[in-house]
Amino acid sequence: MKKLLTWVLFSALLLGLAGAPLANAETAYKDSFIYVTANDQDTMDPMWNVSNDKVLKQVYSSLLTRDADGNIVGDLATEWSVGEDQVTWTFKLRQGVTFHDGSPFDASSVKATYDRLLDTENPTRYTEQTAGYIVACNVVDDFTIELVTASPYGAFLANLMGAHQILNPKTLEQYGEDFGKTPESINGTGPFKVVAWDRDEQMVFEAFEDYYGGAPATKSFTIMIIPEANSRTIAIETHQVDIADGIGAEDLVRLGEMDGIKVVKIKSIGQHLLQFNASDQSILHDARLRQAVSYALNRQEIVETLYPGDDPSTAPLSPKTFGYHNFGTIQQDQEKAKALMAEAGYPDGFDITIMVTPVYIKGVEMGELVKSQLAEVGINVNLEVVERAVFLASLGGLTPEEYKQTYGYDMFIMGAGPSTADAHGGLHRLYVTDPGNTNTNNYGFYSNAKVDELLNAGAMETDQEKRLEIYKEAMQILYLDDPVGVWMNDRYNAYVMSDKVEGFSAGVTGVVYFNKIKVAK
Repeated sequence: MKKLLTWVLFSALLLGLAGAPLANAETAYKDSFIYVTANDQDTMDPMWNVSNDKVLKQVYSSLLTRDADGNIVGDLATEWSVGEDQVTWTFKLRQGVTFHDGSPFDASSVKATYDRLLDTENPTRYTEQTAGYIVACNVVDDFTIELVTASPYGAFLANLMGAHQILNPKTLEQYGEDFGKTPESINGTGPFKVVAWDRDEQMVFEAFEDYYGGAPATKSFTIMIIPEANSRTIAIETHQVDIADGIGAEDLVRLGEMDGIKVVKIKSIGQHLLQFNASDQSILHDARLRQAVSYALNRQEIVETLYPGDDPSTAPLSPKTFGYHNFGTIQQDQEKAKALMAEAGYPDGFDITIMVTPVYIKGVEMGELVKSQLAEVGINVNLEVVERAVFLASLGGLTPEEYKQTYGYDMFIMGAGPSTADAHGGLHRLYVTDPGNTNTNNYGFYSNAKVDELLNAGAMETDQEKRLEIYKEAMQILYLDDPVGVWMNDRYNAYVMSDKVEGFSAGVTGVVYFNKIKVAK
């Protein structure tokens, strides 16, 4: 870390010396800027990525996307419509688009992408959920494609993002299973190319001058990985970097009052929660004990202490996600918690293990407060703090027995928020019963037949008002009756930057529009 920060400071010093503006001259801008965040990408293959959309969107494009206000707009598709059968969707594709290696984009690129995503014989992480509603991708002509769904599908347009980034057929064939693991295997149509990637240290991007939306405002930028929140704060406070995210709430106020620094806050689709291991291998398989844990906690105190400015959650979705319904913040009720424990046969309390990780801001501190509060009702917590690699490995498609043997967590910290900004993306993948009984996507082995029925119905319903009612009923179960987790706070995305940064904007899903940013020297 010292070596890393020294390099950043030296680079920033050189840029500052080389770029001192002349008196009365027009503003001069840097050729490059530095953005710092906490975590690297696990892979740049969109169909396997579980990190976030922050980086993927810089490199790849999809048929549709969301703008900064959350509206669905065209990306590689310019027009789209559904046929009278309500299952055949036709997309007119943008012409004149090229991949980073100079090869042309056309319908064959979309075909290859969806053939891979829908291949159940060689599935990716997101194949199962996608093949559950899309049954075919047909080429009509060089710039017209059809996507056919198994039935009318209300969440269809919202879902054409995330894992649906359009890939280059030749690159897929050339790199096979190594696709997306190295800079040379990353080939999209987005505004930037990846030119260097030092795992868990930095990723360097170069402007793609032939981007269909126009050349980016700055020639290159670097995403630097600094896991420690304090180190990120120091880096932005001392102007070693230009933009930082993941800064603690207590530092945001202080930094926002400093000369030369500005703070931008954007309400997001993100949430923090502690999810339950609901499998029969955990004591929390009993819904009454999950309810007891939920009622034993004082969410307001936790949020006010750790995330001042955030709102305590009121549903399994944030207000920025379609399908949200306000159930109110669950209030602490220790007597109710004790009564539920007694009803379940544990009047004197019970023991659980909770996994937390510094991957999430204040994640360890959250665990400590939860442990303290649960002790007040006789729930004894063994708190395990793990690093990112262990955290990701624990979500690796294990059976309940394998999970119990290797990890044994009864609860674990999670971040949630669908890149689709739609309830289907925020609920279905995570909480519908996994047919293979693994935690590949349903991380807590949750299974409720009524929830399955409702979430499947919500996906297929094309009347958006009816969808809202369906999701309301499903979330009543997930949040209160048979809880899948303890939702803590609805997050805003906060970005701290030099006041020399111009053109900064970001969406509710956490996507930063790096191609619009420029930084004065």
